[in-house]
Order: sequence, then C-alpha cells, then structure tokens
Amino acid sequence: MVSRPDRRTVLGATAGAALTGAFSAPATTSFAETPGHVTVHSPHGRLRVTVLTANGSLRYQVVRDGRVLVAPSGLGLDLAGRPSLTGGLVVESVRRRTIKESWRPVWGPDALVRNHARECVVRSVQSASGIRLDLVIRVFDDGVGFRYHLPAQTGLDTYTVTAERTEFALPPTATSWSLKAGTDWRADEQHYRRAPLSDVDTAQTPLTLATTDGQYVVVHEAALIDYPSMTLAAETSRPGTFTSELISLPDGTKARLSGEFSTPWRTLTIGDRPGDLAESHLIENLNEPCALADTSWISPGTYVGVWWELQRRHTTWTAGPRHGATTERVKQYIDFAREAGASSVLAEGWNTNAGGQWTGQDFLTPQPDFDLPEVLRYARANGIGFTAHNETRGFVDYYEQHLDTIFARYAELGIHSVKTGYATRFELGGVNRSHFDQEAVHHYQRVVATAARYKIMVIAHEAIKPTGLARTYPNMMTGEGVAGMEQQNYMGKLGNPPEQATILPFTRFMGGPADYTPGVLNVTWDPAGLGTRVQTTSATQLALYSLFFSPLQMLADTPENYRSHPGSAYLKDIPATWDETRFLDCVIGDYTVAARRTGHTWYLGAITDEQDRTLRVPLRFLGPGRYRAEIYRDAADTSWHDNPLPIDVQTTTVRSSTVLTLRLVAGGGTAIRFRPARH
Repeated sequence: MVSRPDRRTVLGATAGAALTGAFSAPATTSFAETPGHVTVHSPHGRLRVTVLTANGSLRYQVVRDGRVLVAPSGLGLDLAGRPSLTGGLVVESVRRRTIKESWRPVWGPDALVRNHARECVVRSVQSASGIRLDLVIRVFDDGVGFRYHLPAQTGLDTYTVTAERTEFALPPTATSWSLKAGTDWRADEQHYRRAPLSDVDTAQTPLTLATTDGQYVVVHEAALIDYPSMTLAAETSRPGTFTSELISLPDGTKARLSGEFSTPWRTLTIGDRPGDLAESHLIENLNEPCALADTSWISPGTYVGVWWELQRRHTTWTAGPRHGATTERVKQYIDFAREAGASSVLAEGWNTNAGGQWTGQDFLTPQPDFDLPEVLRYARANGIGFTAHNETRGFVDYYEQHLDTIFARYAELGIHSVKTGYATRFELGGVNRSHFDQEAVHHYQRVVATAARYKIMVIAHEAIKPTGLARTYPNMMTGEGVAGMEQQNYMGKLGNPPEQATILPFTRFMGGPADYTPGVLNVTWDPAGLGTRVQTTSATQLALYSLFFSPLQMLADTPENYRSHPGSAYLKDIPATWDETRFLDCVIGDYTVAARRTGHTWYLGAITDEQDRTLRVPLRFLGPGRYRAEIYRDAADTSWHDNPLPIDVQTTTVRSSTVLTLRLVAGGGTAIRFRPARH
C-alpha cells in the first residue's frame, strides 16, 4: 500500500530515507521573550528571517549578509465568511528546533543530500474569531521555506480559501527571468523573458532574479499537495512587490479544505552565483521522505521511442499507411535501445483511436498493426522495458474512472512506465478547468499514487510544475511543463532560441526534472517540409545531457539519424542519475557549463546563446591522476544557421590542474566525457 503525503503534519516526518540525522528537542518560548519580532538564523548565520508583529498583523523580512533581500512583506489567508487572517492576530508562543540529516534519494543529481535547517513555528490566534493560525519557517544556508498551518480546532471543520495574502517585497532594480502567469495547458510551455523586475506584471513560479549587488534568488513553492498552484501578481503601487495569486476553481474560489491543514511551502532559494541555485536541494528537503516501502522497481535510465518522427510528421499517431507505432517499427527502436544502452522504448500512437480527435481511447486495446504481446515479448528478450503512452487529451474523467483497470493490466503485462498527457483541455468533474487548480493537483496526485501501487513509473506531460514531490513519490520520474524539443516544431522557424537552454537550469529545473527530450542530432531533419528545425548545433544537443536533469532521459532522435551521426557514440550508456553535480561557470541567458559524475566518470556540457564565446574551464572537479577526455565539439566550419551538423571528436589526456579552452560557436556547445586513464 502507498501512504499519502501527510499534508496535516506540520513539522514533517523524520523517518524513511534519512541516513544520519539530529533533530533537536523542540523548544517552546512565550512571546514575551521576543516582543514584536521573532528571528531565525540559517545554520551558517549569513541568512536570517524575522517575523514582525504589529497592529495584529504578521509580516516577514529576509536579510542576507546585512542586505535586505525581501523587505517587510505581508502574510495571511482569507477564508470565506470569516475575518481575514491578515489582521487581529496575537502571537501566543514560538517553537524552535534544528534539523540536521543526510538522506539518499532513489535517483537524483546527487547521491547524498544534506538537509540542515533551523525551524521556527510562530503560533497565533485571531482574537475576534478564535481562529488559530501557525506560521512555520525553515531557514537553510541556501534559502528559506515558510508555510501556513491551520491546526485542528472547533468551528473549522470545513472552510474555503478565497485568497492567499503572501507578499514578496523584492528588490525592484533586480533583473528577472520569468513566464507570464497563465491558467491554460501551455502556461509553462513558453519562453522565459528577461526584464527588470519592476516591469513584470505577473509570473508563473519559479521566478528567478539577480540583484544589483550580485545575489541570486528564486521564488517558488515546495510540496504542492491538495492546494492550487501559486502564481505571482505585481502590486502596481509598490514596484518589486508581488502577491501570491492562487489558481481558481471553476466557481472562483481557491481551495476547499477540512480540518487540520498545511499549505505548500513558499520558497526562496538564494545564492552568490547561478550555480548555487542549480545545485540547491532546498525544494526536495521541504518535501516529506519517501512514502514507498519498496523502491527496488524504480529504474532510472534513458529511453528511445516513436516520438520525434511523429513530431516531424514523418509518420502519424493515427492508423493508416503512415502509422508510426507498428510492431515492426517499435522493434527497430528496441534494437536501437539495446545498442545505445537505453532502458525502455516509448510508443506514441500504439492504442486504438490515438491521434485525430483522440476520443474513444481505452489505453488497453492496440491498433490493428501493433501486436502488443509480441512487442513486449521482443522487448523482454532484449532486456528493454516498454513505456505506454496515455494521452488523455484532457478527457480526465474517463482516465480517473479507469486508472485502476489500466494500471492493473499494465502490471500483469510487465509494463512499468507510462507517459501521460493532457493536451488542449482538462475536463474533470464534467467541467473544463485549469491544469493548475486544486482539483487538477488532486488528479496528478492520484495518478502517481495509483501508479505506485502497481509499480509503475510516470512521465507526466502538460502536467503541473514540479515542486519536489518526487522525494515522497520517486515513481514520479519526470514531467514536461517546459518549452521542450517539440516546440522547435510549434513555435515557427525560430523554435526555441539558443539562450533558452542557458536559462532553464535556473528557472524551470529549480522545481525538479523535466522531460525536455534532448538528443536530436540531425537538427535539420525535415522530412515533411515543415520549414522548421532545431535551433542549435548537433554538439549542443550532446551538451544538454549534463545541463538538463531527468531520471528518465530521452534519446529523442530516430535510430537512422543516430546511426549516421558520429555524436551518437557520446550517448551510448550515458547515465540518467548521478553521484555528483557541479554547475561550474554560468551567466543566465548567456552561457552555462555543468559537470555530472557517476562513479569515476564525469560528463561535462557547455553551451552558449546566440553569441560566439571562448570559455576557460578549470578541471579542479576531477579526482587525482590522469583522465582520458573524449571531446565532442562543433567543427571549424560549423554554423548554427547554415551548417549545424558537423562535429569534431578529439581525445586528449588531462588532470585536475588542466584548464580547457572551449571555443563555442553561436548556438553551439561542447560535450566531454572524462574517464580515468589506464596506466
């Protein structure tokens, strides 16, 4: 059985995957000891959060190294038919503790995660109504998390949230990277825009900013459970100040709750450099430990499949003479998966009524030219798994009603991964609603929990943004919520501008893995004459595997394109989970250099925006001794616009004292594999 993440436990679980831990005994103090304010310091002392109380209101402030990052900002909730919980509050007590542990994720960018924070629970009551409201704060060395907790109390059995009044008074002169807030299925599948923070009207979270004094901050949320997604709306009278805006249910309310409840964490990830953001585990640490007693069946790896040829309209989802997911074609992908060291094969369009209007699907009956038992037999014989595509097309009621039937049958057949989809709509409860409201969030939770009961891993597309919940349910492997490779088709000739890839590690990926689907080496392949192409060089596609993390990482191109391209050798047996990750040299929107290690082997990726660049990269991250560096880089005549395919492959010997000079053409990149040299 799978337990549900316990939203009602305010202090969080301490059991599970913790390897070493020290949790101090909670200390409760009367408010008289700290009149007017409560301060919480990070373990290293550079960061502090102060909760201010004045005239019955709670406000908070964040200061780092003596510099204000978040000026005094409002807190509170509005409940229907009750006085606003932004005023009339009296602080009764303060409870503190220290969290210090290390834990091992089932998969991740690092094999060991350190969780060290100081926590404070500020307990208040509204004198007029008697409603009790707690504010829970955790301060880490790399940021802050805080959330509201409504304890069990008389008169609050059921209630409705009509607004959340959390404010973020950020430096208005900061530079920001954001997506405009939205409610439809493509709200997260847009291009990040760079702008002065004062020019941003609304934003999806995460919202990333760089202050004028060189600090980096990401505003996001963690542990989004049983609650609507949070966006941000600017306060026009106070430049740089944003208020949380929850996605509404169809009736205009935000959330219907009952009994004791804790909201998701509101988070601020903070660092001195962009790499500090990308290396942070703050979001994961604010989620509950793994809820699954057995995780041995969860298998990170790369996958291939009938997908890119569909995007490029070489074949079709629908039945007919150009149908892609035929028995013969999927067997060809299985053969390639074995050659490439991939763990599974995806077949989109395998089931009856896939494509076209996408109506009348049952996710169990194959199309006439797809022999599912034979494909599964052939896959097993080759040591390859099968990923079933479940594109609901937003007909969510049918999917919910049949989840157990579908997943039980998959378990019987030995299918242990699914790729879900919710394109174009989200019809749940007979209503077409936002992908991001409370009931949509509930649905995604139910899919993941049901899949876990049947030992099925989930790749979720169009789904709600990640907020670290994969720590609790590690079968939630990866999701979309990004302008990924398919947007090279749907955004016209420009596709995804090269600078987007240098922004994503510090924005979208802050919440968790993304199924960006990199690895398209034949970037100009256009069999249907669409007039679109991938807006990078081939070498950049290789470099993305070090920059973009996903425990189920796609090798997105076709077998034929891989076999005809020398860069495919770099992808053979490439890992999808890592022991260590370093973001080495990064300027958001300009260039990014990152390295990831598995065992004694390192993979490094470097990419640039639309400008040529020469970067010097010290190899201090390498261990002692000599390493054999296999370098895949753009050739001398490679041009992002005119000649993007050529790759030069070079092998050289390096040490940790070596400084590499990487010459990157516009839209280009370099990928390097470092293996210990044999003596």
